[in-house]
Amino acid sequence: MRAAVAVTLLFLPQVVHAQAGCQLVGVWELVSGRTDSVPYPATLHARKVITKTHFAFVSRDDGAIKDPKTTADTLAFLQSMAAGSGTYTVQGTTYTEKPEFFPDPAYIGRELPFTCRTEGDRFYQTGNIPVLQNGTRVRDVKLEEVWRRIE
Repeated sequence: MRAAVAVTLLFLPQVVHAQAGCQLVGVWELVSGRTDSVPYPATLHARKVITKTHFAFVSRDDGAIKDPKTTADTLAFLQSMAAGSGTYTVQGTTYTEKPEFFPDPAYIGRELPFTCRTEGDRFYQTGNIPVLQNGTRVRDVKLEEVWRRIE
């Protein structure tokens, strides 16, 4: 009996650690976000779809022009939307995105590690996003996002 308890205790930390990882597969809707402590606008909406190996996100700002009448209006409307996709890995609480499609080509193929945590229907993603100029990192922006599972 003592041996069975000892074996159970020996493997318990590994089981607890395996459960501590982020459970990300699903469809997520942005609840809140901030960069460098500045909250995202309330008009920003985003969804993130995560499969076993890939992620994709789309976002739009409902505060943008809704009925573009000029070329400048159309450009402003298009700039209010964003999308990206790629592969990802999770190791414990480290979620690393590797974009394959992204509005700024300097990020394509670059590994972007984040800390992740899932609790119930919430996914918490934090980390530093590099700000790139001509492909060179000039500084980092702190990203904090909360997502709600919708599927």
